[in-house]
Amino acid sequence: MIRRIALAALAFVGLATVGIGVAQAQSFPSRPIKIVVAFAPGGATDVLARSLAQQLASQSGATVIVENKPGASGEIAMELVARAAPDGYTLLWGSDTVVVQPLLRKNFPVDPFRDLTALARLGTAPNVISVNKKLPVRDIKELIALAKAKPGALRYGSGGNGSSQHLSDEEFKQRSGIDMIHIPYKGTGPALTDALGGHIDVVLTGIGEIAAYAASGDLRPLAVMSEARVAALPNVPTLIESGFPAFIGGSWMGVLGPAGMSKDVANWLSDRILTAAQSEEFQKKMQSFGITGALLKGPETGAFMRGLSDRMREAIDKAGITAD
Repeated sequence: MIRRIALAALAFVGLATVGIGVAQAQSFPSRPIKIVVAFAPGGATDVLARSLAQQLASQSGATVIVENKPGASGEIAMELVARAAPDGYTLLWGSDTVVVQPLLRKNFPVDPFRDLTALARLGTAPNVISVNKKLPVRDIKELIALAKAKPGALRYGSGGNGSSQHLSDEEFKQRSGIDMIHIPYKGTGPALTDALGGHIDVVLTGIGEIAAYAASGDLRPLAVMSEARVAALPNVPTLIESGFPAFIGGSWMGVLGPAGMSKDVANWLSDRILTAAQSEEFQKKMQSFGITGALLKGPETGAFMRGLSDRMREAIDKAGITAD
């Protein structure tokens, strides 16, 4: 009899928990949803976050606001969301920073897989490997051949130490068996300037930053680090086509929440965020920044982040990269 009572009690608790989750989802949202952005207002990330917030509000009827919390390489924003109540009202605009910074910095306070819930991936901004027009190479194979013939002679520029461009090129160097000298800049703008002037041989950038120079012939793009060719550079092969299976590199963007969110609320947010991301206005905004729509639901986004983390950890460890 005692065993039956105990089993009945457990069943009641389980049903009650399910009921709470369903009720929470049915009443959600009852107050404004906040999307925290780890960058200052006015930049591409902020513009895209606000566009998504507007579309999410329009299509779901919810009130959605954006709050900028820049600083400490994303740590402030990440920790704010990770420590927030897991009720779906505080979300994080995610990017490669969420995965990379915990790998670069010791004792980083947030573990993206323990402390955050992936809700959606919205798009990717693949890196492009380009060379200055004086370098006598026309494709990736010729670049590798030249680098092997002159180990340590070629210089490549990135948007900074630990940036997505830096890590992508280190992975490229490791997988191709070449040696090039890394020149870190404070942003891709100065790196592009030096590549145009012939002061560095190779530069990694986003598509939007290189397209105009590729069209004018001032820089020569050799490969795009994307799953398929991109409309802005239709004649430029992917790195996968160039002999590097599954090599995708660049920035990505998505939305995450705190760990411990109810499945019902997480699904509600995931579905509506992806619907908002498919709006014509948001798609146009992404395209204007050279970002390709690449939608994934929550679990798939989490798997994507884990795969990226494993690849970046290997590249960082082999190259001895730190945040300093």
